[in-house]
Amino acid sequence: MPFGICPMCQGEEKLCDSHFMPRSLYGMCTPPGLEPVRISKTAIYPTSKQTKDHLLCSDCEQNLSKNGEDWVLPLLPRIDTGFPLLDRVRKQASVYDDGDKQLYGTSLNHEVDSQKLLHFVCGIFWKAAVHSWKGAGGPPVLDLGEYAESLRLFLRGEADLPDEVAVVVSLDDAPKRLIGFIEPYQVQMHLLQGYCFFVPGLVANLYTGVGAQQAYMAQCLNGNLDRPIMVEELSKLMRNTSRVQTANAQKSKKFLKNQEEIEKRGLSIHLGE
Repeated sequence: MPFGICPMCQGEEKLCDSHFMPRSLYGMCTPPGLEPVRISKTAIYPTSKQTKDHLLCSDCEQNLSKNGEDWVLPLLPRIDTGFPLLDRVRKQASVYDDGDKQLYGTSLNHEVDSQKLLHFVCGIFWKAAVHSWKGAGGPPVLDLGEYAESLRLFLRGEADLPDEVAVVVSLDDAPKRLIGFIEPYQVQMHLLQGYCFFVPGLVANLYTGVGAQQAYMAQCLNGNLDRPIMVEELSKLMRNTSRVQTANAQKSKKFLKNQEEIEKRGLSIHLGE
């Protein structure tokens, strides 16, 4: 392992081969006997390549694992399993329900560790804000400005998130869930800055700027003492978003062949409704 400055603890340490998105997500999103499918605006193709680089020291890797990833990831849905985290959230009555969306407070739900969920979400957004993840250097994936430091201090247990940072988490109750993940990207907004990522069964949104928590207080996982989590049908939204963004992407021959095999198994990876 090479030596370098770990951006989380800011010490000179041996750096691990760190993953951008947690390593276990790749296995979760891979049909048996096939490779994961990478989707971009220009190409759709199967690949076993994982996005990783020497970034964090061993202690900081363990910080992300023990304080978030190890609790959240086993509770997400797989290709052929249910959704344990959703089941846990629904063990208590919703505090809001309009038919399409339900909001659940989790502060009194002993089966939901909202602090570890928050740590998991912030860890992924923070990694996007401190590294390019492209191998050849360049700017970070996201520009969080001063709030990257706010996330770092929170992840290290040295400070709470400020009022200018709001985290909103939604869980997917679609009958056919999209088992894949989308790396963090920026969402266009007027007054605030918005960012989003998707993992199986879960969409995480980060909002930054003056008034962020006030604007999203009803759903704000970190600012609302009820520790709310939204439940809604997300897979259709994420499929349609991907369909629009990849309308002109070239599909490799290997992808088309694998798609036929997946369809034979009764699964679907079509983008769209």
